[in-house]
Amino acid sequence: MRGLMADASTLAASGLIAAVGLAIVAGFFGFLVDPGTAGFRGRLLNLTDTVDVGDIALLGIAAALLLLTFDPPGGFPRPKLLAVLSGLATIIAGYGIIRTIVLISEKGSGLMRLDQALATLGVAIAAATVAYYSARESYAKPRPL
Repeated sequence: MRGLMADASTLAASGLIAAVGLAIVAGFFGFLVDPGTAGFRGRLLNLTDTVDVGDIALLGIAAALLLLTFDPPGGFPRPKLLAVLSGLATIIAGYGIIRTIVLISEKGSGLMRLDQALATLGVAIAAATVAYYSARESYAKPRPL
């Protein structure tokens, strides 16, 4: 714990990763809520309602903190944090794809559905990009500064 407190970047990145993790867990609770007449489609929308572009921004900032700052001894190993970050970003990308499909299949104005689906697809693409880059860097050999 002392090492973690000595490394402000790792501490900040851990907090950002935890915040996104909580948003994902909140989605599981939303899935369990009875959506009434919306049925399974409503459950899927509840599942994916808790994550958005802000979560991707938090993961991107966490990745930057882990990759661009000096790594003093102690604290959580940065490659493991990057692997966790990659996993969370992958889940969010999956949520984005699920939400995009559900939004496209909704009834209502075609233009409004397209608007929401494209925005959600953008979030999924951003999440997949963060997931890929974080996973790749988590297995990279440490670079000397």
